[in-house]
Amino acid sequence: MSDIVDAFLAGRNRVQESFNKSDPFQRGVAWVETVLEPGLKLADEEMQGSGAALRHDLNLDRRSTNHPHCDFWFVQTDCPSGQSYDGPKYSINVTADCEIRLYKTGAPGRSLGSVDAVGPNEIKELLREAAKEYGTLYRVE
Repeated sequence: MSDIVDAFLAGRNRVQESFNKSDPFQRGVAWVETVLEPGLKLADEEMQGSGAALRHDLNLDRRSTNHPHCDFWFVQTDCPSGQSYDGPKYSINVTADCEIRLYKTGAPGRSLGSVDAVGPNEIKELLREAAKEYGTLYRVE
């Protein structure tokens, strides 16, 4: 690349970083895309061959929700009858103050921390806990 292209890209990145810091919704989207979603995809890859898989559904559209949102859950993949047993659904919301909230049916919501504090290791631990819970519910036909 040329020096001019490098300067252009550096300026553009600085504006984007400034925009992301001033727009909490966009900061939440960036966290979902760079931390949560890669963690979910990696966990699903690691589950291959185990008889279960990790599914997730994202909503990062500002027009349909007031916060970035992701649901994830485990499903059984090795059912001879074709009947899949879904595990509990977990919902992650990134609030207007960039706090990450975890919700699960039958349990109170809880804070995982801010988008600046929750990284890949924390997501991996959360997915480990969810996988362990699903393992206790897993049905063998």
